[in-house]
Amino acid sequence: MDHSQAATRRPGEPARPPFAFTAAAPPGWETLRGDTPSLRDDLFALVARTPLWAELDTRRRRGLGSVLTSVARVSASVGAVVTLLHVGRADEIEPGAEPAVSAVTLTWLRTAPVLADLDLARLVVPGGQPVETGLGPGVVARSLQDGPAGAEWVTSQIAAPVPGSIWLAVLTGTTSALEHAPTMDDALLAFAASLRTEAERS
Repeated sequence: MDHSQAATRRPGEPARPPFAFTAAAPPGWETLRGDTPSLRDDLFALVARTPLWAELDTRRRRGLGSVLTSVARVSASVGAVVTLLHVGRADEIEPGAEPAVSAVTLTWLRTAPVLADLDLARLVVPGGQPVETGLGPGVVARSLQDGPAGAEWVTSQIAAPVPGSIWLAVLTGTTSALEHAPTMDDALLAFAASLRTEAERS
């Protein structure tokens, strides 16, 4: 493709596609609608029902609440339609340490008037390497980004076009703990591999 054309292309706008899609959450991950106004409250309610919550003192509950609020805010800002959450177990936390939180979101980008393709995927995920998804070929890359309270979060992202359509799937995984990055990556790849679309794709 001509470099001047690539420079003027845009990755698209977040939108809910007109076709149905399916994807399977990995074991141990909870699935929530990412585009509901109650996502923050849903995240809090989910974690409050776990044994972990009872093990946390007020300071760590407040810290975990800040992280969950950030997850909800980021999901809303990227137009996510699905949000997956994984919180570390109580027996995995060192005394006084904050629980590890990982999240995976799915966003659909509408790329009209141009068809979605791998060039657009690379605009969304710069430096991405080839990866196979349930939709077909995509790209994946990992980076460090600022999280709540200035902490660095590990972020991995996959972008994959729906063939012959104006829709690009963007899956983003984040974790607050570097040691959990491989597990988060595995969950992101598994979720992307399970993603399928049905019926209309225009």
